[in-house]
Amino acid sequence: MQRMTRQREVIRDAFERLGQPLSVQEAFEAAQEDLPQIGVATVYRAINDMVDDGWLVPVDLPGESTRYERAGIGHHHHFQCNGCGRVFDFEGCPGDLGRLAPDGFEVDSHEIILYGRCARCVTDS
Repeated sequence: MQRMTRQREVIRDAFERLGQPLSVQEAFEAAQEDLPQIGVATVYRAINDMVDDGWLVPVDLPGESTRYERAGIGHHHHFQCNGCGRVFDFEGCPGDLGRLAPDGFEVDSHEIILYGRCARCVTDS
């Protein structure tokens, strides 16, 4: 467990406040709202430490840089906005996807990613 510095506290608060998967850049920009002098290298180090500590987990979307979200939030999926690029969590699952696998195959896990426009981007258009 890493020592809780003011910088780490601000970064952690950004993840809690926004409640969605964040890229390093998004976490950096959110942290700057509370601590304008924070550096992006500090954010990278803090995120890596938070992953090592098990507080954050990586979220990998095809063709995108890794984002991070709070660990332990349970089974969920992701929605990526084609307008602003933000990623959101959503609950709900279609259930047993093993039935879609070819005969004789066994599904161990799944990830569903929806793409579209978030409510803000729909309103802005």
